Amino acid sequence: MKTKLLLVALLFGYAANSQTISSFNSDPNTDFTIVTPAAPLDQTPTGMNAVWTFDNLTATGTNIDSYAPPTAAELTTYPGTTEVLSITTQGGTPTVSQFFQREDGTGTYITGASQGDIVLNYSTTNAFVGLFPLTFGANNSGTAAGTFSYQGTSGTFTGTFTATVEAYGTLNIPDLTFSDYSAPVTRLRVDQVLSFSIPPIFNNIGTLTQTTYYYYDNTADNIAFRYTNALLVSGFLGINETTETFERNTAVTLSRNTVDSSNFQLYPNPATDFITIESKDNQTIQRVSIVDVQGRNVFTSTTATEQISVSSLQQGMYFVTLETTTGAVTTKKFIKQ
Repeated sequence: MKTKLLLVALLFGYAANSQTISSFNSDPNTDFTIVTPAAPLDQTPTGMNAVWTFDNLTATGTNIDSYAPPTAAELTTYPGTTEVLSITTQGGTPTVSQFFQREDGTGTYITGASQGDIVLNYSTTNAFVGLFPLTFGANNSGTAAGTFSYQGTSGTFTGTFTATVEAYGTLNIPDLTFSDYSAPVTRLRVDQVLSFSIPPIFNNIGTLTQTTYYYYDNTADNIAFRYTNALLVSGFLGINETTETFERNTAVTLSRNTVDSSNFQLYPNPATDFITIESKDNQTIQRVSIVDVQGRNVFTSTTATEQISVSSLQQGMYFVTLETTTGAVTTKKFIKQ
């Protein structure tokens, strides 16, 4: 008999296959291990059925992703923002980078970013990432513009922003301490090239060229590996620096005790009072937990409850984690209407 649970949620449109990315962000409170490769990683494979092998990685720190709605001051500074991603680097004195995002019926946009000494405000033209879910071949390219500040200097910027689902295949991460990671992933590439000015006199005083690769694990429905390369050059400001960051999702890539999320169906769509979770391969769910976008647990059940009231939940996106009797875990995104 198929296992069913009634939950307070709505499946956030996800077609679980090796060519689809359901949403841009990581899950709330995702823990990333910052790593340093012994040799440059080969990320050149692209297209269909690509294979990437990232080995000889040394852990050097930890980043934790957390999400929160914008404060009144942030909303004034970054108009239209609906969610703020904070990436907190642990170890020594914690540092926080913030990314301001707008998500609505037209898609996901970047409205601002604060990293180290540089602050970008995409107030003139938000950077368009895409309308998720995105499938292989999706290519969103457009302009981005706004204001910047750097160590007391401020001005404007214009440029291009491109997000492309340009590859899917298998990501391998050999690990001598833990079990090897090998799983189907889909890769999103994000590029931006920005030119800075201090009007009305000083134009084109510098450039930012940045490429980010997001490798989404199609089983866990989360980011498995994240890479960023940023080159900031300005003779006017006395800058010429390159920053590279390599991050592996600690939970996803160090444990294969996961179950394919496509094995579970959530319905109806949409739902206001309850939702049904159905196991397609007759797995028994022994634990269900729901967290909001800020990582707060709003519901936990350790029994196969038939129906759970939705009246206490506010409208918005949530994440439901299912654990089977075998200990396998999967997480699905959903929206309370």
